[in-house]
This record gives sequence, structure tokens and C-alpha cells, in this order.
Amino acid sequence: MSENRKVGENFDEKSAEDIFDKLRNVEGKVKPKSEGKLKNIADLMNEANYLKDLGRFDEAIGIYKQIIFSLPDSQKAYEALIDIYHNQGDVDGEKDILKKAIANCKNNEDFKNRLNEIEG
Repeated sequence: MSENRKVGENFDEKSAEDIFDKLRNVEGKVKPKSEGKLKNIADLMNEANYLKDLGRFDEAIGIYKQIIFSLPDSQKAYEALIDIYHNQGDVDGEKDILKKAIANCKNNEDFKNRLNEIEG
């Protein structure tokens, strides 16, 4: 590797995904891309939002927490969790998530304001 070249330079995500697909299918068994684990945070968010819309809150909560574990400053995941806990009347759960959101999303005053409202 050239000394001037940075790691990841010229990385083409599509080409890499095609290569990994070929490696996964080396036995000649073509697997649809939708099978297996969700591949990225956007897919996880879509799945969690879908479950939330279906009213499958426990499953949605688990996925939102996975997202936060992987991406601790994901405001959308925190907002969704706060919404679920609020709608379920789980004040302690809502406070806990708000505190984590405040710690990890320092630029969001909405979290601080909501926690102040709850704690009155």
C-alpha cells in the first residue's frame, strides 16, 4: 500500500457488497438480500419503526436499544423510545432514556426540557 494512500480511500460500498454477496453464495445457493441479519442502522430503524407501528412495543424497544448501543447519539432512536415509554405511562423508563439521551446528544435541548417537565 502506498504511504500516501489512506485506509478506506476509493472504497466503493456497492462493489464491496457485490463481492460479499458472491462470497456468501459460493456454493451456488443464491440467497435473497432480505434474508439474514439486518445490515445497517437504517434497516434497524425501519424495522423498529414498523414494529412500533404494529404495536409490538417490546420488540421495537429491543431494536431501538440495539441502535443506541451501536450509535449512541441517535436522536431518532431516543425519541422513539421516549415516545413508547410515554405512551405506555412508564415514567421511570422515560426518565432513564431521557438521561441517556441528554448524556449522548448534548445539543438537543428538547430532551432536557422534557426531563425537567417530568421531574417538575
